[in-house]
Amino acid sequence: MQVANPFGPAGRPYGWWLYLAAMVAFLGLIFVTPFLEQAGSPAGSVLYESFHYFSHQLDSRSLCYFPRGPHSPIGDCTAQDGTFHPVRTPMPLRDGITGYKIPVCARCVGIYLFMLAGGLAWPLFFKSNSIRWPSIWILAIALAPVAIDGTTQLFGWRESNNSLRLLSGAIMGFALPFYIIPLFNGILSCLRRPGRADSGRSG
Repeated sequence: MQVANPFGPAGRPYGWWLYLAAMVAFLGLIFVTPFLEQAGSPAGSVLYESFHYFSHQLDSRSLCYFPRGPHSPIGDCTAQDGTFHPVRTPMPLRDGITGYKIPVCARCVGIYLFMLAGGLAWPLFFKSNSIRWPSIWILAIALAPVAIDGTTQLFGWRESNNSLRLLSGAIMGFALPFYIIPLFNGILSCLRRPGRADSGRSG
């Protein structure tokens, strides 16, 4: 079931374009941060501290860039052995190898990457200028894995791992654009055509 957006008829897909541009820019800053940190650039430290407002950045729940050593180029900052390490540093050591941390946690990496993927997939399901969104129950289902994984971890019943954090974040992230983009399309359409009925079709 689709639910109508309260912002009126859609016009051009400015909201979709704006959403994609914002996500590309945001992800670009996320993934350039460890390379700037490796290069010793002050911008790396500024970005790392800035992203602390978006994520807890705890070592044991984050991913790192490893430029050398036995680990994959992008891997867990610490061993995922079920132990929680309440440490936050931009350059964690794993097995004596320095990693340069991606400045948001593993779950947020999944969320933000798949928010972009969902945005790119949007025209496969709706017109790019659509102001309609799916049933709110679809969003509830998409949020459930994060809620379950995060809540059981919060209360100390278990310690998750980065694979589950990435997966639950990806499910949530892919769904979010289907509710955000229609709002962007509707708001920007109203701003560009105040008081006028738009002849553009929504679907």
